[in-house]
Amino acid sequence: MQTAPEGVTYLDILRNITAAKGIAGLWDGFFPWGVVQAVFKGSVFGLAHATASNILLPLADQGKMTLPLALTLAGGIGGGLQGYVLSPTLLLKTRVMTDPVFRQKMSPFRTTWWSLCIGSDVVKREGIMALMKGANTFAIKRVFDWSTRFYFSDLFETMMLQSKGGLQLTTAEKSMASFLGGALSTLSTLPLDVIVAKTQDAKSAGVKVSPWTLFQSELNEKGWSGVRKTYTKGFLARLLHVCTTTMAIKTGTPIVYDLIFQPAHV
Repeated sequence: MQTAPEGVTYLDILRNITAAKGIAGLWDGFFPWGVVQAVFKGSVFGLAHATASNILLPLADQGKMTLPLALTLAGGIGGGLQGYVLSPTLLLKTRVMTDPVFRQKMSPFRTTWWSLCIGSDVVKREGIMALMKGANTFAIKRVFDWSTRFYFSDLFETMMLQSKGGLQLTTAEKSMASFLGGALSTLSTLPLDVIVAKTQDAKSAGVKVSPWTLFQSELNEKGWSGVRKTYTKGFLARLLHVCTTTMAIKTGTPIVYDLIFQPAHV
């Protein structure tokens, strides 16, 4: 949606993706790049976030910084490392999803094979560093993504705690706080997400353009009103993605940790 021409609707995109291969077309790019991204996305973020938390939370305990600031910084550090590590898989997944060749009717095996070939083709045509195309912007975006998700989620949790007189929040209430935090994060970071998608789009293959140059060219071509429309495209899909991801990481992950690592009660 973020790289589609003006006037294209979600229904148009859905029809285009499913026209030849049916609902299976929605999983273009999932094998293998989406799977690799899914496996490493949480683990890389979790490692960086846990390491940053171990350093920053004691500083908060010592009064050198506030607890919300420590949690926000830990989220941003986790997101930044995640951005650099996962940028190549995001680029390859984006290339598959935005390349017209994958709209043709083909078996899941052939789709997966051609998706694998995308990686070698990118390296042959554009060089090995092409895999890191947009990596700086993506990493910066992930810093803002996760710092704002943690900040706004903690803000809503604090408001809920105050409204309950300090009573412990239920899992449902924590999930709602994470969902609302994800919504505000989406509003504040959507333009960066659009820039990354445009930078890594298949139509931009081999074209070296900085985010600022991309923004300036669109501003000259469309004016401020056009830029506003362009950089808020895909809001609904992004909103659903960010809200569910924030709920999973912010609220769901601690529950899984407790189930795995807490000693069983006898």
